[in-house]
Parts: sequence; C-alpha cells; structure tokens
Amino acid sequence: MRFRLLGPVSVLGPTGAALALPGKRTRALLALLLLDRPGAVSQRRLLDTVWAGQNPKDPVNALHLQIAKLRTAFAAADPEPRLHSEHGGYRLVVRPGELDVEEFGTALARGRGQLAAGRQAEAAATLRAALACWHGPALADLADLAFTEPERARLTELRLTAVEAVATAELGLGRHAALIPELTALTTEYPLRESLAGQLMLALHQSGRQPEALAVYSGLRAHLAEELGVDPSPELQERHLAVLRAPLPTGRSAPGPANGNLRHPFSAFIGRTAELTRIAALVDRHRLITLTGPGGVGKTRTALEAGRQRLGGPADGVWLVELAPLPAGGEVLEAVSSVLLPDEGTGSHASPAGLERLIGYLRGRDLLLVLDNCEHVVDSAATVVRTLLERCPGLRVLATSREALALDGEHLVPLAPLELAEAVTLFRDRAGLLAADLPADADTTAAVHRVCHRLDGLPLAVELAAARTRLFSVAEIESGLDERLRSWDNTSRGAPARHHTLRTVLDWSYELLPERERRVFTALSVFPGGCDQDAAERVCADERPAAGQVMAVLARLVDKSLLVPVRDGAGTRFRMLETVREFAWSAIDCPRRLAELRRRHAEAMYALAEQAYIGLQSPRQRQFMTRLLAELPNIRAAAAWLLEQRAANRAMMLLGMLGYFFYISGREVEGSALLARAVAAHDERPEPDSDRPFTLALGWRCFLGVSSGTLADPWPEVQRLRAVYESSANPEVITDTPITVAWIAVRLRDPEEADACLRTAEAGVSASGNPWLRSALDGVWSDKHRQDGDVAAAIASSLAALGFSESIGDDFGIVYSQLRLGDAEEHAGHLDQARKRWTQARDAALASSSPVKHSYAELRLAYLDLTEDPGTAAATLVRVRRVAEDLAMDDLLAAAANLQGLLHRAAGELAAATEAFQRAWEQRRAYPVRSVVAAAQLALLSEDHEHWAALAGQTLDTVTDRLALASLRTVLAAETMPALVALRARLPERPVATALTALA
Repeated sequence: MRFRLLGPVSVLGPTGAALALPGKRTRALLALLLLDRPGAVSQRRLLDTVWAGQNPKDPVNALHLQIAKLRTAFAAADPEPRLHSEHGGYRLVVRPGELDVEEFGTALARGRGQLAAGRQAEAAATLRAALACWHGPALADLADLAFTEPERARLTELRLTAVEAVATAELGLGRHAALIPELTALTTEYPLRESLAGQLMLALHQSGRQPEALAVYSGLRAHLAEELGVDPSPELQERHLAVLRAPLPTGRSAPGPANGNLRHPFSAFIGRTAELTRIAALVDRHRLITLTGPGGVGKTRTALEAGRQRLGGPADGVWLVELAPLPAGGEVLEAVSSVLLPDEGTGSHASPAGLERLIGYLRGRDLLLVLDNCEHVVDSAATVVRTLLERCPGLRVLATSREALALDGEHLVPLAPLELAEAVTLFRDRAGLLAADLPADADTTAAVHRVCHRLDGLPLAVELAAARTRLFSVAEIESGLDERLRSWDNTSRGAPARHHTLRTVLDWSYELLPERERRVFTALSVFPGGCDQDAAERVCADERPAAGQVMAVLARLVDKSLLVPVRDGAGTRFRMLETVREFAWSAIDCPRRLAELRRRHAEAMYALAEQAYIGLQSPRQRQFMTRLLAELPNIRAAAAWLLEQRAANRAMMLLGMLGYFFYISGREVEGSALLARAVAAHDERPEPDSDRPFTLALGWRCFLGVSSGTLADPWPEVQRLRAVYESSANPEVITDTPITVAWIAVRLRDPEEADACLRTAEAGVSASGNPWLRSALDGVWSDKHRQDGDVAAAIASSLAALGFSESIGDDFGIVYSQLRLGDAEEHAGHLDQARKRWTQARDAALASSSPVKHSYAELRLAYLDLTEDPGTAAATLVRVRRVAEDLAMDDLLAAAANLQGLLHRAAGELAAATEAFQRAWEQRRAYPVRSVVAAAQLALLSEDHEHWAALAGQTLDTVTDRLALASLRTVLAAETMPALVALRARLPERPVATALTALA
C-alpha cells in the first residue's frame, strides 16, 4: 500500500487504485494515525482531535465504527492487519517506502547532500523525484481541521526548500530558460519569498531578458514595502546591481556546442517509475544498458525519457541514433557517425578511417549514446558498441532491442507491459488528447479496465485502442478487440512505419526469425495459458528442431522478446502476450498442421490430468495445484477441442480426473459447467466402454453442482449414476460412485438413499483399502451424524477422516476434516475448541491452495468475533467477499453479506444493514437457509414487513437440513415481530447453541 499526505489524504492499493475511505472523519482519523506514527494513539487523543468538540452520543462506539471502516479499507489491499489495538489506543503499521512524506524527506535530504557536494545533475534528478511525491497541497482535504495546520505549514516549507534547491542545481547546469515558467508561477504564488525572486532574476538575466529580471526586483520591492514595510535583503540588492552592470550574461555571444538531439514528444510519459529509477542507477554505475522487450512495449519512449532525465549529466550531452531505418544487417557505424559527425560527409563513415575519426571524436568526451532499435542489426550494433566502449572511456550506451547485444558488461532491463492501473491511465490520457469525452460512469470505467487487461497492458496496443475513441464507445472498442491485428491503424503522422498497426509491429519480429524458430513460435500459440518445457517438447515434436533442441529454441525466442519466462512454484513457464499469441496463431496457414498441433496439445493436458489424479491425493498436492492453476486455460482449450472432435469419453476422463482440482481451488461453478458439457456430448453420441468416464464425469458434475448451488435438482442425474454403478463390472465405478451419491443424499436430507449408498460404499471402500476414499467416506458419515444430532459420532468420524488424510498427505482433506471437527465442537457448545479447529483449518487452507475453504474458515471465525471484536470481523468479511466475487461463489457471498448485515445492524447502521441483506437475498444459488436469514432480517428492517416475512416462509419450505433449521430458530430467538414469531414456530423446538449453520 501507499499512504499519501502530500495532497488530499488517500491510500493506494497494490494496483495503484485508491482505496475507498468513506467520509472526511475517516480520512482525518487516518491522517492523525500517520502523523503520530510509529507509536499508538490513545482513544482520548483520537476523539478530542478528530471530533474536536463535536461529541457523538456514544464516543467509543463512534470511534470503533471509524476504526472498522479503516480496517475494512485496508483489508481490501493487504491481508495482513495494519491497524492494531494497543494500550488503550490504536497503532497503524506503515512499512518502509509506503508513506509519501517519508519518501519525500529522504529524497530531499539526499538531493541537498548531492548539491552541497557539487553533483548538480544528480541533485537535480533526485530533487525532481522528491517533488514528484506531491499531488496537491499537503493534507488538502483536511485544511480546515486545526490539528493539520502545523504539519501543513512544515511540509509546505520543505516543499519550497526542495523547489529552491532544484532551481539552484538546474541553474548551475545552465538550464536557465527552461526554469523561467516554473519560477514565474512560484513567485506569483509566493510573492514575498526573496529566494525564489532571486532565482527568477538569475534565470531571466542569463537568458538575455534583462528588463524582465529588473521588473521582478521592482515588483518584489513594492510588495515588501506595502506588506511588511521593509526593503529587499542585501543579497537580493546585490543581484539587482549585477543585472544592471551586465546587460548580457558573460559568454552569451559564443554559445557552446549542442548537448544532444533528443526529441521532445507531445504526449505525457505514463508510468515506468521503477524502471526509470533502475535505468538511472545503472547508467550511473555501468556503461552498457539494454532495454529489451516485445514490439510495442515502449522501449523507445522509455529510453528517450531516461535520456531526458540525464540531460545536464554527461558534459557532452545525450545523443539519439535511430537504427530502425537501416536495412537488415545495415551499417550501424555509419548511422552513429552521421549523428555525431554530421559535417564529415557520409561516404567514408563505414571505413576503418571513419571508425578512427569517430573514436577520435568520442575519446575524452563524457557522452550518453542512445541506440534505438538494434534487433535487426544486432551483430553490427554489438561490434560497434564493443569497439567504442573499449576505446572511449567517457562513453556510455543505452540501447533498445528486442534481443540483447550479448556483450560482456551488458546490463539488461527487460520491459514488461504496463500494470493495469498505468495502462488505464495511458488509455484515458491518449483518449483525452483526441478530445474524446470519456464518461466517468462505472460501466465505462470497467470497460476501459477490461480493454487494457485484454491488451496485456501493451502500450502501443492501448494507444491504438484509445485512438479509436474518436469514433467508437469503449464498449464498441471492447467488442472489436478480435480485429485489432487487422484493422487498428496508428494515424499519427509522427509514428514510425513499423508502428502503424499491431501486425506490422509483429511482422517486424517474425521476419527476423530463422525457419525453425518460426515453426516453434507458431506451434506454441496453441497454448493459451503458456507452457513448461515438457509440454513445449510434446507439442513441438517434429517441428524441425533436432531432438532435444526445443529448449534452445525457447531460449532464443525469450532472447527475442517473443516469449516471456515466468517462474512460479512449479518451475519455469513460457507464455506469450495475448496479442503476440494471436499473431502466431494466424501465421499457421496449414489446417492439417493446426489440427495436429491441437491434438498434441490435448494429449499433453490429458497426460497431466492422469498424473494429477493421483498427485492431488498425495503430499504433492500443492505442487499439482500450482501447476493446474497455471494450466487451466490450456485445460479448457483441450476439453473444447476434444468435444469438437466428438471424443466425449476422452473429454469426460480429462475433466473427471480434475474434479478434485476444481473443488479444492473453489472453481465448482466452472468445473460443473465444463463437466456438464462433456456429459451432454456423451448423451448426444455415446461411445463404447463409457462406464468409467461417464460416472467419473457425472459424479463430479453432481458433486460440484450441488456444492456450488448450480444444480437445483440433482436427483435425475443421481438416478443415472445409480443405474450405471449397480450394473457395472468396473471396480472403480462400483467403489467411487456410491460415495458421491451418499454425499448428495445426506446433503439433501434423503435418509433412505443415504443409508443405502453408505452401506454400498462401505463394502467397496473396505475392499479397496484406498485411504483417500476412506477419508472421503468418513467425512460423509460425519455430516450424517451431525445432521442426526449425534455430535459425538460426528467428531469420531471427522477424527477418522483427519487421520487418513494425514496418512497420505492430503492437505485439503486435512482442511475439510478440521472444518467438520470445528462445526461439531461448536454444535456441542465447545466454542474455544471450535475456534482452535477453525483456526487450524484456515491456516492449513493456505498450504492447500483452497481459497474457498480458507474463506469459510474465516467466516466461521468472523461469526465468533461479531460481538467481541466487530472491527476484526468486518476486515475478515472484506477478504471473504473478495474471494467469493473472484470465484462467483453465491453461497459464500450470501453468508458474508448476512454477517455484514448483522454487523451494521448492531452498530445502528440500518440503511447499510438493509443493503447487505438485500445482497444476500439476491444470491439465488446460495443455500436456502441464507435466503431465509436475509428475508427475515429484511422483514424487520424494511417497510414491507409482510412481503419479506412471506418470502422467508416460502423459502423455509426448501430447507431440509435439520441443523440449519435449528440454527434458524436461534437466529430468530429474540425477534418479536408477529410474522417472525409465526415463522419461528415452524422450526424445531430445541435450538442449537448458536446460529452458525444458518449464518456461516
């Protein structure tokens, strides 16, 4: 996160987006916590300062509410708690580099030190970076609050100090004319500040504008006399005399040599702060730096910006040499000489004598050479750069290329596409240049984000998209993204020819590839999610690299910025930017070759699924989860291709073997939908020997559908499963399938079906000796015992399931068993033991890559915190809701919304409570008990009491879980509204100890 006080008070999240800080009082509270860091701020000081005499009716509750709002905002950006209760107050955790005031102060001190040491160029760059921390007057939105006044005055003085220091540095570098507009504005804003007036006088005088310099002095003297009754200081009077004595600055008649030829673009440079800082540090310490990256990523623009920031550094300037106009293999030496020695003619530049003349010119000079677009002349560029650096010690080179020069001492700076927040800023900026009036509504903002995301944040692609806002809405641009390679033109007259369309950018790289690299490059386009080395070798077999040489070709494509290596917990993967992948796909012009590549791709994913089917039930679960999450786009594509080929058995096996993956990862909705399509394909065109693929796929389809609430009536499918496993001779079908059917029967309260399936499953599992199946079956037994009210038996079955999961290293099985144990302990009234189990489940869920079970564990803990620590509960609910939204988990969303509503209701925030319960009601695929809770609460809060009470009653008829019904009675125990009293009368007489089952 980044906390900002140098402007309006705000907090930025990891993406650069501002966090929601509702209300001025919340921002004031944050500002005070920041100003009084790093210690804790007492409740009394917070109340006296932030409320400043406007005493609320319940001061402590009002403060707790504001603290909860801050915690909720912080939790959206950082799962680690930032606001701690300590010694009767609160302490805000701010990590190094997160507060703009500290960053500004550090840079100011460093810049002043550099200035004192005579390092003017470094000082100017450092001080400019310090001033970039400001985005308005300090604490601008809290200027009317008395406690901010001393800090605002202190920070404003420091800012002026920085402004004066940077002006001193840049005046010393001879940048007189460039400073005049800035100094003029500042002297207008601070008309009595003599130091600024003196600097403006010097800048004007050295620019040959003596009358204006004298006018500045006269205006200041009049202001001082009128406002303070004093004369200018002796130092300023001396400067006035100096201007009078020297009408023109010394040496003006003999201007020095040019200090560079850098272009000054018309548009603003967006983002890349970290990269520019790194480039500046490398240029200070090293002599050859190369910016690499794919076409359109912004290498040229970044190099120019880095070069401009160095102006005034090298004594002999910063010089740009553009190599793009050269033909492939063209003479780089001639291009460099024509820029640095333009009066020497062009005919002899490329000769040995021409090289010696260039070396003679550069030897002894302090100069930064920017070589742009080296990739098509990389050998010639490398030769020239090596020779010049070896013989010209004052020379530094900043190169841009889609591949490295591969010289000793070369430091690479790979440029990735822009982060989403920067890409969105770029889109809006470029659209604004075209006078496109982009609406600021939520739909347009969301569409801009989606466009920039689909364009991978590639700057050229984002700019081309923004250019289309002259003709189309953002929604229309989004719908036309598939045409971006063909029809998006860059109509700017200043754009190089190679940047006129995305296709020309990519053609430039493609044409430079040898044949075998082209074939591997296009073959890899069948991986929408990227690939590892093993998968690449499977698909690229027979693509003409010699056996075992695929890795060497991958490395060359990485060197040429066409592949991006990504390292994760499963090793190194290679991916293409989506725009690059679409180009590579379009370059496959043989349908037979494309079909063969897709077949190999599907076989690679099938082989992975076979390994994962066993691996997910073992200590290697986390490794396989990491791999499968990365491969998910490829799995989708493989399944789609198999279905296109009418290979239903193969598709059902592929997806069925990954059913446990979909459940662990919380992707029940997607997994259920994919499996439903595979089963539908089987129904349309059955294949022989389908018992195992069919029951595996349909079993997981039913399990995931019931779990996610997307399968409203599973019984027809369950009967199909029963018919197959009762007649099948396949031992896997006979053993596995009854467990799934028993789980669904228990879940939907069909005791006869559950008993029959459990007996069948017991026989099969006992005969198989499979510990994973034994753990799963014991878990189903635990659910049944708990619903029957036999808590002791539920605990015993959960302990047995836990033991089997631990014996095989199934992390997710351990999490699920701990959750079940906690639930059973809670129903027995053992809340401390339940908290312990749920905490263990929450922590273990992180290791098992199971965000949903982690969130349900957090939800249960938040339930316990509702009354004891509402601030912690609120922060937890923000995290849970974020996971639920990401995974489209309606039940999780509804449960979190109901708890949020109760939290608001307890705080007296009835409008917010109503909104939360309305959100819960709208999640129609949630368990019915969530809807009953929401409707009952809305009956209390809304004006239409009878309507909501009736809906609660109607929904109650669909709740079959006896524990949920008893839990509902506890929820409604204190309500006196007649309609809710009547509703409560329909519930079991003996309520359970708490309302957990209904709420969390």
